[in-house]
Amino acid sequence: MDTTDDSKKTPDLDEKTRTKPGTLRRIVVDRTKCIGARSCVAVAPGVFQMDDQNLAYLVDPDSEDEDTIMLAAQSCPVLAVIIYDDQGKQIFPE
Repeated sequence: MDTTDDSKKTPDLDEKTRTKPGTLRRIVVDRTKCIGARSCVAVAPGVFQMDDQNLAYLVDPDSEDEDTIMLAAQSCPVLAVIIYDDQGKQIFPE
């Protein structure tokens, strides 16, 4: 059993890698930009949740499909959700 945790969380950034096949690979929440709008949670509650400071954080990046995750990122009014593809290129926001 692999117990490696490939997520990275600092006070400013929360980052997780998807293991499901597809183009979307890494999701980052820039907590310095987050204003607590909760739109990401409304669109993809399995991926995003809010902490006690009303800032978004990542829960399970494999719980939703790529289109839903992209919609959640696009719904953020301050573009605090950053998406990278399987080649490491930032695909949202462009």
